[in-house]
Amino acid sequence: MIGSGATGNFNNPTQVTSLADFTNVFGSSPSTDEVKLFFRNNRRGILYFVRTQIAQRNEITIATAAAGAYTVTINGTAVTYTAPASPTPTLQNVADGVLAAINANSTVSAAVVATPGSATSRVFVRSRVPSVTFTLTATTANLTQAAATPTTPIAADYVYAIENSFDAADEWPQGFLICPDAFMLLTAQSDRLAVGNAMHALASDELFDWVALVDSGPGLTPAQAKTEGELYVSPQGHLAFYWPYLTDLENATVAPSAAVAAIATLRYKEQGFQEPPAGAQYPIQGVLDVVTRINTQVQDTLNPSGINVIRNLRNKGVVIWGMRTRASDDLYKQVSQRVIMNTINGTLRRGFDNFLFTAIDGYGILLNAMSQTASAALESIWRGKALFGATPVEAFEVKCDFENNTPALLSQGNVIMEVYVVTSPALEKLLINTIKVSIGTLPLNQEQIDVTTLEQA
Repeated sequence: MIGSGATGNFNNPTQVTSLADFTNVFGSSPSTDEVKLFFRNNRRGILYFVRTQIAQRNEITIATAAAGAYTVTINGTAVTYTAPASPTPTLQNVADGVLAAINANSTVSAAVVATPGSATSRVFVRSRVPSVTFTLTATTANLTQAAATPTTPIAADYVYAIENSFDAADEWPQGFLICPDAFMLLTAQSDRLAVGNAMHALASDELFDWVALVDSGPGLTPAQAKTEGELYVSPQGHLAFYWPYLTDLENATVAPSAAVAAIATLRYKEQGFQEPPAGAQYPIQGVLDVVTRINTQVQDTLNPSGINVIRNLRNKGVVIWGMRTRASDDLYKQVSQRVIMNTINGTLRRGFDNFLFTAIDGYGILLNAMSQTASAALESIWRGKALFGATPVEAFEVKCDFENNTPALLSQGNVIMEVYVVTSPALEKLLINTIKVSIGTLPLNQEQIDVTTLEQA
């Protein structure tokens, strides 16, 4: 979980084991309610929290607009924009010019970035690296500057934390990435999209293979949720989108991703990772209702777009009533299918350490041993019902021999192993046909009945 807090290390994934543990480490946090929701739904869930650092930000204000030079000094380097006499300068023109001049200066732009300020006459200057500060002086008389560092992270802060908190060399296991803090606090859709896309980029990195669970913005209508969800593109299903928000037992509005991650990991422990994080078997605990209730007709307009809806259903409770990713490829449209592939990738990625730095023999003994190791792992996954097929041959195939490993490839110390798998789909819709027939026409399969009767005799 990427979020923010009053205390604790920045950009360092830290495991917390309970809400009390989280509060002890990170203090007051906008993520407190989501952490509480996570542990209410999976008391033994493994949650790592990343505290986002807020970058220094100053704001330059242009007092008057006139032809001439406008100079600011950043980290000792003077940056000047000269406004022409014609056309007549405006506050907006001068602000745009100062902004462009800062970003065009290679020395300055390596440390800071300029963006539009809180008004047309203002420019924000923000540190590119949150842990690094800068100095800014408004040199020209008609310019002023003031500290404008926000109290909660902006989109760029969250993106930096997502991109710089995890090292693939640490061999993080497959899991979920959530950032409810950002989707609740960021009011601009473009900012939420920037965070969601950064989450997807990390999750889809082959060295991680995670699933990003993205929340909608708060207070969206079904139509707005559909529009926002469709902005995300995930070719191989590494991102799933959830709406609406929930009302917890303390009447606080909370983002659903924490509950989805908790229920997913709980169900994996109890039933296997091939099961989807959805359905009436695992209703969301610790909530009173959904913020927005919809009917089946409305959901039918959202589900094809991969908008996973949380619903309050009679006799079922508050349930996750969708299990789709934002993939256009049918092979990756279900969250469970992406999770199965992630688990296979992680298992195989860590399963051949003992084979590395071993001589490749000309008899194919090494290649055959590697194939058998992969096949054994896949057969175990198949027996756990994560791969579809009545036999292992129907469920997976491993190819690692001299046919797909040429002498030129082997001479470079490289070996290719091709693994083909058929992931088990999850039941999303049950279609029952009831047909009335005449008396005496059943059973339809009389031959089978005769055989069964004979065996019983």
